[in-house]
Amino acid sequence: MYEVAVLGGGPAGLAATMYCLRKGLDVQLVPGQLGGKAAWTFTVENLDEHHVIRPREQVTAYRGHIEYLTHLWRPGTVKNVVEIPEMPEKRSHFEITLSTGDSFTAERLIVATGVKTPRLGVPGEREFMGKGVGTSAISYTHLLRDRRVVIIGNSDRALEAAMEAAQQAAAVELILEPQSTHQESHANILETREHITVHRRKEVKQFSGDAFARELTLAGGLRVTGDAFFLEHEPVPNSRVVAHLVQCTATGAIKIDARNRTSHQRIFAAGDVTTVGMEQIMVALGEGARAALSAYQDFITAPHREG
Repeated sequence: MYEVAVLGGGPAGLAATMYCLRKGLDVQLVPGQLGGKAAWTFTVENLDEHHVIRPREQVTAYRGHIEYLTHLWRPGTVKNVVEIPEMPEKRSHFEITLSTGDSFTAERLIVATGVKTPRLGVPGEREFMGKGVGTSAISYTHLLRDRRVVIIGNSDRALEAAMEAAQQAAAVELILEPQSTHQESHANILETREHITVHRRKEVKQFSGDAFARELTLAGGLRVTGDAFFLEHEPVPNSRVVAHLVQCTATGAIKIDARNRTSHQRIFAAGDVTTVGMEQIMVALGEGARAALSAYQDFITAPHREG
């Protein structure tokens, strides 16, 4: 039995694993994908090389330490987590079953499974992802001074992204999709702002371009050009495998306190899957480290431990 199992191999999971190692904990990581969504890049045309966002480089140090230590991590994704009740010689613990059919047990969990970002599923989206098409505009708008930015979404998240982009960009086109749940009063305010154009109840049909995305086509044939296009749909926390064990919000985010503790004494959580939800690599790294330190605190204060 392992002392800690870390679920998720993005920045939060990698940082948690590293800090568990530093504290001498017997840890096992189920990464899914080492590096998580930080493994992809986003760029637009004519940026200096040092301005290109390369999130993978910010987690390379952690991933590099872990990747070659193959005994520390297991391939596959988490399929199921079951809590095994306390027995005379053992504390209650968790049995983790993987998509590969493999399984193992651990005394504690650190959940860092991240979020799933909904996609449109239209032609050109996959082809241009990272090449002018991205998610989370707040992470990249500092690169887009004097450029034309297009925001696509169906909630207040898209409105907030448009406002953020407008602080840097020359022009912002906001595409509010059909069935959008945004606050109408906020959209009305945006329409009064210089450099922001709001398109209501419009469905994106495709992206097109060359080496980079250049324009999108809306239902009805309207074409909107831009230098960068951001999909701003509400991310879905990947909390399903532990939702029966911890308290979550209505949207599925795992509730944590200031020390990354959940409602379960021996389950900790970090990164985008939690109520922190900042979608920033540096925040996730710090949250992962803190979750590991809290797990270590539980370890050293445990009333008894199996040998």
